[in-house]
Amino acid sequence: MSVIRSHHFPLGQFGIFIQKQKDKDFLKEMYPKLIAYHDWWYTNRDHNKNGIAEYGSMVSDANWKKDANDKNIKDANGSYELNDEAVIEAAAWESGMDNAVRFDKDGVGKNDPGVLVFKNKDSADKVIGYSINQESVDLNAYLYAEKGFLVSMAEELGKDSDASKYKKDAEKVQEYIEKNMYDKDTGFYYDLQINDDSSKTKLLVNRGKGTEGWIPLWANLSDSDKAASVRENMLSPNKFNTYMPFPTASKDNSRFSATEYWRGPVWLDQALFGVEALQNYGYKSDATFLSKNLFNHANGLMGTGPIHENYDPLTGDGLSTKNFSWSSAAYYLMYQNTIVGDETTSQTGIEK
Repeated sequence: MSVIRSHHFPLGQFGIFIQKQKDKDFLKEMYPKLIAYHDWWYTNRDHNKNGIAEYGSMVSDANWKKDANDKNIKDANGSYELNDEAVIEAAAWESGMDNAVRFDKDGVGKNDPGVLVFKNKDSADKVIGYSINQESVDLNAYLYAEKGFLVSMAEELGKDSDASKYKKDAEKVQEYIEKNMYDKDTGFYYDLQINDDSSKTKLLVNRGKGTEGWIPLWANLSDSDKAASVRENMLSPNKFNTYMPFPTASKDNSRFSATEYWRGPVWLDQALFGVEALQNYGYKSDATFLSKNLFNHANGLMGTGPIHENYDPLTGDGLSTKNFSWSSAAYYLMYQNTIVGDETTSQTGIEK
Protein backbone atom coordinates (compact mmCIF):
# COMPACT_ATOMS: atom_id res chain seq x y z
CA MET A 1 0.00 0.00 0.00
CA SER A 2 1.50 3.31 -1.06
CA VAL A 3 1.26 6.05 1.55
CA ILE A 4 2.78 9.46 2.16
CA ARG A 5 3.96 10.12 5.70
CA SER A 6 3.44 13.83 5.69
CA HIS A 7 5.12 14.55 8.99
CA HIS A 8 8.47 14.08 7.27
CA PHE A 9 7.83 17.63 5.96
CA PRO A 10 10.03 17.20 2.87
CA LEU A 11 9.66 20.80 1.71
CA GLY A 12 11.09 21.96 5.02
CA GLN A 13 14.07 19.65 4.82
CA PHE A 14 14.57 20.63 1.19
CA GLY A 15 14.48 24.31 2.10
CA ILE A 16 17.12 23.82 4.78
CA PHE A 17 19.28 21.91 2.29
CA ILE A 18 19.01 24.67 -0.31
CA GLN A 19 19.75 27.34 2.28
CA LYS A 20 22.92 25.54 3.32
CA GLN A 21 24.08 24.66 -0.20
CA LYS A 22 23.16 27.97 -1.89
CA ASP A 23 22.42 25.98 -5.05
CA LYS A 24 19.96 28.19 -6.89
CA ASP A 25 20.06 26.12 -10.09
CA PHE A 26 18.97 23.03 -8.18
CA LEU A 27 16.23 25.03 -6.49
CA LYS A 28 15.01 26.21 -9.87
CA GLU A 29 14.90 22.62 -11.15
CA MET A 30 13.08 21.22 -8.11
CA TYR A 31 10.66 24.09 -7.44
CA PRO A 32 7.89 22.94 -9.85
CA LYS A 33 8.15 19.39 -8.53
CA LEU A 34 7.68 20.61 -4.97
CA ILE A 35 4.66 22.64 -6.04
CA ALA A 36 3.19 19.50 -7.63
CA TYR A 37 3.74 17.59 -4.39
CA HIS A 38 2.07 20.34 -2.39
CA ASP A 39 -0.88 20.66 -4.78
CA TRP A 40 -1.43 16.89 -4.75
CA TRP A 41 -3.05 17.12 -1.34
CA TYR A 42 -5.72 19.54 -2.53
CA THR A 43 -6.50 17.47 -5.62
CA ASN A 44 -6.64 14.11 -3.86
CA ARG A 45 -7.40 14.75 -0.18
CA ASP A 46 -9.77 17.72 0.05
CA HIS A 47 -13.19 16.09 0.03
CA ASN A 48 -15.31 19.24 0.31
CA LYS A 49 -12.93 21.46 -1.69
CA ASN A 50 -12.61 24.05 1.09
CA GLY A 51 -8.81 24.24 0.97
CA ILE A 52 -8.42 22.06 4.08
CA ALA A 53 -7.10 18.53 3.58
CA GLU A 54 -7.80 15.15 5.15
CA TYR A 55 -5.72 12.00 5.44
CA GLY A 56 -6.93 9.10 3.32
CA SER A 57 -5.90 6.52 0.76
CA MET A 58 -5.27 6.02 -2.92
CA VAL A 59 -7.49 3.81 -5.08
CA SER A 60 -5.75 0.52 -4.48
CA ASP A 61 -6.27 -3.22 -4.62
CA ALA A 62 -5.44 -3.23 -0.92
CA ASN A 63 -8.72 -1.38 -0.23
CA TRP A 64 -11.14 -4.00 -1.61
CA LYS A 65 -12.95 -6.59 0.46
CA LYS A 66 -11.62 -10.13 0.01
CA ASP A 67 -13.27 -13.53 0.07
CA ALA A 68 -11.92 -16.64 1.79
CA ASN A 69 -9.57 -17.21 -1.15
CA ASP A 70 -8.19 -13.65 -0.96
CA LYS A 71 -10.02 -12.68 -4.14
CA ASN A 72 -11.57 -9.22 -4.53
CA ILE A 73 -15.32 -9.16 -3.88
CA LYS A 74 -17.62 -7.39 -6.36
CA ASP A 75 -21.08 -5.96 -5.74
CA ALA A 76 -24.19 -6.46 -7.89
CA ASN A 77 -22.99 -3.76 -10.30
CA GLY A 78 -19.65 -5.43 -10.82
CA SER A 79 -17.68 -2.88 -8.81
CA TYR A 80 -15.23 -3.88 -6.12
CA GLU A 81 -16.58 -3.56 -2.59
CA LEU A 82 -14.68 -1.05 -0.49
CA ASN A 83 -13.14 -2.17 2.79
CA ASP A 84 -13.49 0.91 5.01
CA GLU A 85 -11.13 -0.49 7.63
CA ALA A 86 -8.35 -0.77 5.03
CA VAL A 87 -8.85 2.86 3.99
CA ILE A 88 -8.83 4.04 7.62
CA GLU A 89 -5.63 2.10 8.22
CA ALA A 90 -4.08 3.69 5.14
CA ALA A 91 -5.14 7.15 6.36
CA ALA A 92 -3.50 6.57 9.72
CA TRP A 93 -0.36 5.34 7.98
CA GLU A 94 -0.47 8.37 5.71
CA SER A 95 -0.28 10.53 8.82
CA GLY A 96 2.63 8.45 10.09
CA MET A 97 0.78 7.88 13.39
CA ASP A 98 -0.26 4.32 12.64
CA ASN A 99 -2.55 3.45 15.59
CA ALA A 100 -3.11 6.86 17.20
CA VAL A 101 -6.28 7.28 19.26
CA ARG A 102 -7.66 9.88 16.87
CA PHE A 103 -7.88 7.22 14.14
CA ASP A 104 -9.84 4.69 16.22
CA LYS A 105 -12.68 3.55 13.94
CA ASP A 106 -15.20 3.41 16.77
CA GLY A 107 -14.53 6.93 18.00
CA VAL A 108 -14.55 7.90 21.67
CA GLY A 109 -17.66 8.51 23.78
CA LYS A 110 -21.16 9.66 22.86
CA ASN A 111 -22.06 11.65 19.75
CA ASP A 112 -18.94 10.44 17.93
CA PRO A 113 -19.82 8.33 14.88
CA GLY A 114 -16.18 7.31 14.59
CA VAL A 115 -13.99 7.34 11.51
CA LEU A 116 -15.92 7.16 8.23
CA VAL A 117 -14.72 7.05 4.63
CA PHE A 118 -15.59 9.49 1.83
CA LYS A 119 -14.96 9.05 -1.90
CA ASN A 120 -13.02 11.83 -3.61
CA LYS A 121 -13.88 12.38 -7.28
CA ASP A 122 -12.47 14.40 -10.15
CA SER A 123 -14.41 16.64 -12.54
CA ALA A 124 -15.46 13.57 -14.57
CA ASP A 125 -16.98 11.97 -11.46
CA LYS A 126 -14.22 9.37 -11.33
CA VAL A 127 -13.06 8.21 -7.90
CA ILE A 128 -9.43 9.28 -7.47
CA GLY A 129 -8.99 8.52 -3.80
CA TYR A 130 -10.56 8.47 -0.36
CA SER A 131 -10.60 10.75 2.66
CA ILE A 132 -11.60 10.03 6.21
CA ASN A 133 -14.19 12.27 7.85
CA GLN A 134 -11.81 14.51 9.70
CA GLU A 135 -9.66 17.47 8.78
CA SER A 136 -6.48 16.80 10.73
CA VAL A 137 -4.82 19.74 12.45
CA ASP A 138 -1.28 18.46 11.97
CA LEU A 139 -1.70 17.85 8.24
CA ASN A 140 -3.04 21.32 7.61
CA ALA A 141 -0.42 22.94 9.83
CA TYR A 142 2.25 21.08 7.83
CA LEU A 143 0.65 22.36 4.61
CA TYR A 144 0.64 25.88 6.05
CA ALA A 145 4.34 25.49 6.78
CA GLU A 146 4.92 24.18 3.26
CA LYS A 147 3.36 27.36 1.90
CA GLY A 148 5.86 29.28 3.99
CA PHE A 149 8.73 27.25 2.56
CA LEU A 150 7.38 27.81 -0.96
CA VAL A 151 7.20 31.56 -0.27
CA SER A 152 10.90 31.55 0.63
CA MET A 153 11.77 29.56 -2.50
CA ALA A 154 9.62 31.76 -4.73
CA GLU A 155 11.24 34.91 -3.39
CA GLU A 156 14.69 33.44 -3.94
CA LEU A 157 13.72 32.70 -7.56
CA GLY A 158 12.13 36.11 -8.12
CA LYS A 159 8.64 34.63 -8.50
CA ASP A 160 6.80 37.39 -6.68
CA SER A 161 3.30 36.37 -7.85
CA ASP A 162 3.87 32.85 -6.50
CA ALA A 163 5.06 34.22 -3.18
CA SER A 164 1.99 36.43 -2.93
CA LYS A 165 -0.31 33.52 -3.79
CA TYR A 166 1.11 31.21 -1.11
CA LYS A 167 0.93 33.95 1.50
CA LYS A 168 -2.76 34.48 0.74
CA ASP A 169 -3.45 30.74 0.72
CA ALA A 170 -1.62 30.38 4.03
CA GLU A 171 -3.70 33.14 5.59
CA LYS A 172 -6.89 31.21 4.77
CA VAL A 173 -5.49 28.00 6.31
CA GLN A 174 -4.35 29.87 9.41
CA GLU A 175 -7.74 31.51 9.89
CA TYR A 176 -9.51 28.16 9.49
CA ILE A 177 -7.28 26.34 11.98
CA GLU A 178 -7.46 29.12 14.55
CA LYS A 179 -11.24 29.38 14.26
CA ASN A 180 -12.18 25.71 13.97
CA MET A 181 -9.43 23.51 15.41
CA TYR A 182 -8.64 25.14 18.77
CA ASP A 183 -10.60 24.49 21.96
CA LYS A 184 -10.40 27.37 24.42
CA ASP A 185 -11.64 25.30 27.36
CA THR A 186 -8.77 22.81 27.17
CA GLY A 187 -6.27 25.18 25.54
CA PHE A 188 -5.27 22.77 22.79
CA TYR A 189 -5.68 21.97 19.09
CA TYR A 190 -7.61 18.95 17.77
CA ASP A 191 -8.79 17.38 14.52
CA LEU A 192 -12.15 18.50 13.15
CA GLN A 193 -14.77 15.91 12.24
CA ILE A 194 -16.79 16.69 9.10
CA ASN A 195 -19.77 15.08 7.41
CA ASP A 196 -20.17 14.26 3.73
CA ASP A 197 -21.98 17.45 2.72
CA SER A 198 -19.97 19.80 4.99
CA SER A 199 -23.10 20.87 6.88
CA LYS A 200 -21.84 19.82 10.30
CA THR A 201 -18.52 19.70 12.13
CA LYS A 202 -17.36 18.46 15.52
CA LEU A 203 -14.09 19.34 17.25
CA LEU A 204 -12.69 16.02 18.46
CA VAL A 205 -11.81 17.08 22.00
CA ASN A 206 -13.41 13.82 23.14
CA ARG A 207 -10.58 11.78 21.63
CA GLY A 208 -8.06 13.41 23.92
CA LYS A 209 -4.83 15.26 23.34
CA GLY A 210 -2.02 14.07 21.10
CA THR A 211 1.19 15.46 19.67
CA GLU A 212 -0.73 16.84 16.67
CA GLY A 213 -1.93 19.62 18.97
CA TRP A 214 1.36 21.53 19.01
CA ILE A 215 2.11 21.35 15.28
CA PRO A 216 0.41 24.75 14.70
CA LEU A 217 3.07 26.23 17.00
CA TRP A 218 5.83 24.45 15.10
CA ALA A 219 4.37 25.85 11.87
CA ASN A 220 4.38 29.39 13.34
CA LEU A 221 0.67 29.96 12.74
CA SER A 222 -0.74 30.25 16.30
CA ASP A 223 -1.41 33.52 18.07
CA SER A 224 0.53 34.09 21.29
CA ASP A 225 -2.41 33.48 23.64
CA LYS A 226 -3.26 30.11 22.14
CA ALA A 227 0.43 29.19 22.14
CA ALA A 228 0.65 30.02 25.84
CA SER A 229 -2.24 27.66 26.60
CA VAL A 230 -0.72 24.88 24.50
CA ARG A 231 2.54 25.39 26.42
CA GLU A 232 0.70 24.87 29.73
CA ASN A 233 -0.52 21.51 28.48
CA MET A 234 2.96 20.59 27.28
CA LEU A 235 4.51 21.41 30.66
CA SER A 236 1.91 19.56 32.75
CA PRO A 237 3.28 16.34 34.35
CA ASN A 238 -0.19 14.81 34.00
CA LYS A 239 -0.22 15.43 30.25
CA PHE A 240 2.98 15.76 28.21
CA ASN A 241 5.74 16.59 30.71
CA THR A 242 6.31 12.95 31.68
CA TYR A 243 9.62 11.46 32.83
CA MET A 244 10.54 11.05 29.17
CA PRO A 245 8.62 14.07 27.81
CA PHE A 246 6.25 14.38 24.88
CA PRO A 247 4.25 11.12 24.81
CA THR A 248 2.25 10.74 21.60
CA ALA A 249 -0.99 10.63 23.61
CA SER A 250 -1.24 12.77 26.72
CA LYS A 251 -1.02 10.92 30.01
CA ASP A 252 -4.60 11.96 30.83
CA ASN A 253 -5.95 10.61 27.53
CA SER A 254 -8.46 7.85 28.35
CA ARG A 255 -6.74 5.53 25.85
CA PHE A 256 -3.15 6.35 26.83
CA SER A 257 -0.85 3.32 26.84
CA ALA A 258 2.82 3.88 27.65
CA THR A 259 4.14 1.09 25.44
CA GLU A 260 1.58 0.87 22.61
CA TYR A 261 3.29 2.43 19.58
CA TRP A 262 1.47 5.75 18.84
CA ARG A 263 -0.80 5.70 21.89
CA GLY A 264 1.79 6.90 24.40
CA PRO A 265 5.41 6.09 23.50
CA VAL A 266 7.68 9.04 22.77
CA TRP A 267 8.60 9.39 19.11
CA LEU A 268 11.54 11.73 18.64
CA ASP A 269 10.21 13.48 15.54
CA GLN A 270 7.11 14.60 17.44
CA ALA A 271 9.28 15.53 20.42
CA LEU A 272 11.45 17.65 18.12
CA PHE A 273 8.34 19.43 16.83
CA GLY A 274 7.33 20.05 20.45
CA VAL A 275 10.70 21.47 21.41
CA GLU A 276 10.77 23.73 18.36
CA ALA A 277 7.15 24.77 18.96
CA LEU A 278 8.21 26.15 22.33
CA GLN A 279 11.25 27.87 20.84
CA ASN A 280 9.13 29.56 18.19
CA TYR A 281 7.12 31.37 20.86
CA GLY A 282 9.99 32.44 23.06
CA TYR A 283 9.97 29.55 25.55
CA LYS A 284 13.63 28.71 25.01
CA SER A 285 14.33 27.71 28.63
CA ASP A 286 11.43 25.24 28.55
CA ALA A 287 12.60 23.85 25.23
CA THR A 288 16.14 23.37 26.53
CA PHE A 289 14.97 21.77 29.78
CA LEU A 290 12.72 19.26 27.99
CA SER A 291 15.39 18.54 25.37
CA LYS A 292 17.88 17.65 28.08
CA ASN A 293 15.31 15.33 29.66
CA LEU A 294 14.88 13.61 26.29
CA PHE A 295 18.62 12.93 26.32
CA ASN A 296 19.15 12.15 30.00
CA HIS A 297 16.00 10.09 30.62
CA ALA A 298 16.27 7.80 27.59
CA ASN A 299 17.75 4.65 29.11
CA GLY A 300 21.22 3.96 27.73
CA LEU A 301 21.36 6.97 25.44
CA MET A 302 24.08 8.79 27.36
CA GLY A 303 26.05 5.56 27.66
CA THR A 304 26.55 2.80 25.14
CA GLY A 305 22.90 1.96 24.47
CA PRO A 306 21.37 2.26 20.98
CA ILE A 307 18.96 4.95 19.90
CA HIS A 308 15.49 3.40 19.75
CA GLU A 309 12.50 3.93 17.50
CA ASN A 310 10.50 5.21 20.47
CA TYR A 311 10.56 5.29 24.28
CA ASP A 312 8.34 4.57 27.26
CA PRO A 313 7.33 8.02 28.57
CA LEU A 314 7.07 6.79 32.17
CA THR A 315 10.34 4.86 32.46
CA GLY A 316 12.53 5.98 29.55
CA ASP A 317 12.95 2.37 28.39
CA GLY A 318 13.73 2.02 24.69
CA LEU A 319 10.98 0.42 22.61
CA SER A 320 10.64 -1.13 19.16
CA THR A 321 13.54 -1.00 16.68
CA LYS A 322 17.12 -0.30 17.78
CA ASN A 323 19.56 2.00 15.95
CA PHE A 324 16.70 3.99 14.43
CA SER A 325 17.90 6.68 12.02
CA TRP A 326 14.75 8.80 12.28
CA SER A 327 15.22 9.17 16.04
CA SER A 328 18.93 9.81 15.56
CA ALA A 329 18.25 12.67 13.14
CA ALA A 330 15.79 14.27 15.58
CA TYR A 331 18.30 14.01 18.44
CA TYR A 332 20.99 15.57 16.25
CA LEU A 333 18.80 18.55 15.36
CA MET A 334 17.66 18.95 18.97
CA TYR A 335 21.22 19.05 20.24
CA GLN A 336 22.47 21.35 17.50
CA ASN A 337 19.54 23.76 17.31
CA THR A 338 18.16 23.81 20.86
CA ILE A 339 20.67 22.70 23.49
CA VAL A 340 23.69 24.31 21.80
CA GLY A 341 22.01 26.83 19.49
CA ASP A 342 18.67 28.54 19.08
CA GLU A 343 17.05 27.93 15.72
CA THR A 344 14.36 25.63 14.38
CA THR A 345 13.37 23.79 11.21
CA SER A 346 10.13 25.81 11.03
CA GLN A 347 9.15 27.95 8.06
CA THR A 348 10.17 31.62 8.08
CA GLY A 349 8.53 32.72 4.84
CA ILE A 350 5.37 33.85 6.62
CA GLU A 351 5.51 35.95 9.78
CA LYS A 352 3.38 35.10 12.80
